[in-house]
Amino acid sequence: MAALVDNALDGIITIDEAGTILSFNPAAVALFGYAADEVIGRNIRVLMPEPYRSRHDDYLSHYLRTGEAKIIGIGRQVEGQRRDGSVFPIELGVAAVEAEGERYFVGFIHDLSERRRFEARMHDLHADRLDIIENMTVGLAHELKQPLSGINAYLHIASRLLKKGDLTEIEQVLDNASKQVFRVSEIVDNLRQFIARGETIKSLHHLNEVVRTSCEFTDSIAKECGVATAVNLDAQTDQVLINRIQIQQVVVNLKRNAIDAMENCERRELVVSTRLIDDNEIRVDVADTGSGISEAIKAKLFEVFTTTKPHGLGVGLSISRSIINAHHGRLWVEPNPGGGTIFSFVLPLAKQHQKLAEA
Repeated sequence: MAALVDNALDGIITIDEAGTILSFNPAAVALFGYAADEVIGRNIRVLMPEPYRSRHDDYLSHYLRTGEAKIIGIGRQVEGQRRDGSVFPIELGVAAVEAEGERYFVGFIHDLSERRRFEARMHDLHADRLDIIENMTVGLAHELKQPLSGINAYLHIASRLLKKGDLTEIEQVLDNASKQVFRVSEIVDNLRQFIARGETIKSLHHLNEVVRTSCEFTDSIAKECGVATAVNLDAQTDQVLINRIQIQQVVVNLKRNAIDAMENCERRELVVSTRLIDDNEIRVDVADTGSGISEAIKAKLFEVFTTTKPHGLGVGLSISRSIINAHHGRLWVEPNPGGGTIFSFVLPLAKQHQKLAEA
């Protein structure tokens, strides 16, 4: 019996009717931090924090007087107090035994700290998952709005051309609308891949081509808004390791923001350009001639739900920065010397990305 008690994984403590500790096994020593000779002979209350400490004698005397068990033979989750004063959760089971006319109580103590930490982690993971789903829902609503607006614009143009009887451009307009439909499908598929894998798939692409295609998605909207767009793809080396759909989303977001920023401006010029930085990064600039951004808004521009638009969700720039950060890049904003705003981001070239991965 002594061997079983001494080698038990849970703490085992014996007390008498007065609550005096009679035995304290090695597992109890590890749990509470007291040596056996430090607690044997002392009241069991020394191992309890309040309010259990002040109530213990009442529980014990009530049981001895009435035989009604509140813990004995039932077991419950309570708290213990270590020698250093720290409190930890325990599962306590108590058995009443009689020997040679005397009554004793044996407590079996299981440390619940690890279980509580696991439960807390699971709670946090559940909360994080809900946050991710919420953010994805908001982000998806924002990202799908862009191509759907493009589809609407192209169909509106097609309707006007039909009314005029001008069929020469109808095929091209409908083809552009079809590309936007395909883009909606790509965005949804990209989200499904992220949910299934927990990460986005990246592959090698020429950034100049990605930027050019992204600009084409919003050309009709720019034209409708009277914005003159120039695309200057000057970067000679432009191969990057990216998720194409996500980087397209960033460029489209920045270009749409630039178009919206010039809505009430007389001068409406938009320039999208690429260039190399130190032969290891490629920079993309989206420059407009709008009214600019105030310092108050600029300070929190990339925070969720910050927007300068009357009906904007305020998530596009936050999503864009998250995407660029996930690609080991940087996204920022600065004033346009000619008036307006320049949004810029840099990405490591494929060869530099390989160095980052190896590091």
